[in-house]
Amino acid sequence: MVSKGITVYSYISVAGYEVEFSVPNGRIINTENDNHSAKDLEVESKNIPGRENYTGRFIWRVLQNSREIANRYNDINSLTGNLEGGNMKSTLEDQSIFIGDVIISYGFYDAGSGKAGLTDKDQCFVTVTANQSTWMGSLAPQGSPAALKPFSRFVLVAPHDDGMDTMQNSDAVIDALDSSNIFKFKDNIPELRWFGDLLPSEVLVHMLPDIVYALAITQKDTITSMLGLGARYFEFRPAFPIPLFTEISHLENKPYFQHACIPGLAYDVFLDQVVAFLDTHVAEIVTFHIRWDNIVSECRHPTTDELDAAMETALNKSKSNGHLKCGTIDCLTQSIDELRNSGKRLICIIEANKYDSWTAEAYATLTAAPIIDRFESMNTLGQESHSLTVLQCQATSQSIKEVLVYSVFAANAATSCLSSTKAMLDQQTLPWIKDNVLTRLQAEKPIVVMNDFIDGATVDVAINLSRARLAL
Repeated sequence: MVSKGITVYSYISVAGYEVEFSVPNGRIINTENDNHSAKDLEVESKNIPGRENYTGRFIWRVLQNSREIANRYNDINSLTGNLEGGNMKSTLEDQSIFIGDVIISYGFYDAGSGKAGLTDKDQCFVTVTANQSTWMGSLAPQGSPAALKPFSRFVLVAPHDDGMDTMQNSDAVIDALDSSNIFKFKDNIPELRWFGDLLPSEVLVHMLPDIVYALAITQKDTITSMLGLGARYFEFRPAFPIPLFTEISHLENKPYFQHACIPGLAYDVFLDQVVAFLDTHVAEIVTFHIRWDNIVSECRHPTTDELDAAMETALNKSKSNGHLKCGTIDCLTQSIDELRNSGKRLICIIEANKYDSWTAEAYATLTAAPIIDRFESMNTLGQESHSLTVLQCQATSQSIKEVLVYSVFAANAATSCLSSTKAMLDQQTLPWIKDNVLTRLQAEKPIVVMNDFIDGATVDVAINLSRARLAL
C-alpha cells in the first residue's frame, strides 16, 4: 500500500456553512468550530479501484445548509504524489469565488517528498466569509458615533506584495531572455546565483519562469477581488523596468510593481481598479503606501510629477463628478466622516516610517515561532514614534537557499514554497493577533495586518479588531 497525505484547514464565519474535504474512503466535515485547526487525509492506493490505478480524487465542497454551492478537486497519484489532473493545479488560478454575499477563498500546495524542511503533505485551505466590499461603511456608518472617531482606529488588511498577482508582465520579459542577456536577472536577483552555480545559462533561462514564480508570486486574486474580500491597505513599489527589458520585449516603459527587478502589476492598472471600486463603494476608504524597498538601482523611480500625473489620470476616470480626491498621510489622524465629506477616500502615503514586525532573519522560516516572537516584541511604546504599525503573517521562506532550490527543481504551478506554509502559519499568527493586539498595541495609530494569498480569515480578524477599537 502507498499513500499521499493532505493536511486540510478551513475557516468559516457565515452561519449555515460547512466545508467537506474528501478522498477515496475518507471524509472530513468542518464547521466554524474547526476554525484554525489542521486535519489530515490520505489518498491510499488500497482505496482506489483498479489493480494498476494509483490515482484518487481529493475534493473540497462548500455546503450551505447541506447543499453544495462550490467545489474544487485535484487527482493525486498515491504512488508518486504527483498531480494527475484537477482544477487546483496552479496557484494563480485558485481565485476567490464570489457567490451572493459570500466569498470562498482557497489554495492548494502540491508537496514533494519533504526535502529542505518542507512538508511532504499536500496542503489545502478553504475560507468561507461574508463579502466585505462595504465593511467600513457597516462598522462606521455616515453620521454615526463610530464615524466621528479617527481613521487610525481601523485595523486594515494588506495583501503582501499586492502587485505580484500576475505573471503577465514578468513573462513578457522572460520570454525575450536568452543565455546572452540573462545576466541582468542574475546580477539583480541574488537568489539566482544559487542556481547559477548548478546550471548553465541555457538551462537557467528555461527554468526562469518557475524560479520567478517561487520567488515572487504572493497573491492570486485581482486588486478588485482583494478589495471585495476586504483589503484596504496596499504597499506598492512603482518603478520603471530595467531598460534592457523594454528593449528586448514588448513590455511598455511605464511604472510597474517591482519585486527587485521582476515587473508585476502596472501602476496605472492598480490605480484604475482602486478608483473604480471607490466609485461604487462610497463609504469605503483605501490607503496605499508607495515604497521602494529592495528595488534595484536600474529600475528608475517615478518622479513626484510622474506620480501626480498618474493619480490625476486615474481620478479623471472617476464617475464621482470630481468628489473623489487623493489624501495624504495627514488623513490618518482625521475622523472617518471628515475623510468621506472631503472626498479624500484614497489616501496616498510615501515611504512613511512604520513599526513593522518583519526582519529578514526572523521571516526566513518554515515555522511560526520566530514570527510570533517578533509579534511578542512589539508594544505601544514602540508604536508611538511611527506613523503606522504592520504585523506581517507570511514567511519569506524563499530566502532559504535549500527551500527555494528544491521548490524550483520540483516545480509545477502549485509548488511555491510560499503556499506550503500559508495555512499552517495562519493557524497560529491570526489567533495571536486576534487575542493580543488590543492589549499590546494601544497607540492611536493605524494597524495593518499583512498576509500572502489574502483570504477571508485574515480579513475577519482585522474587521473584528476594528469594531473593538471603534468602540473605545
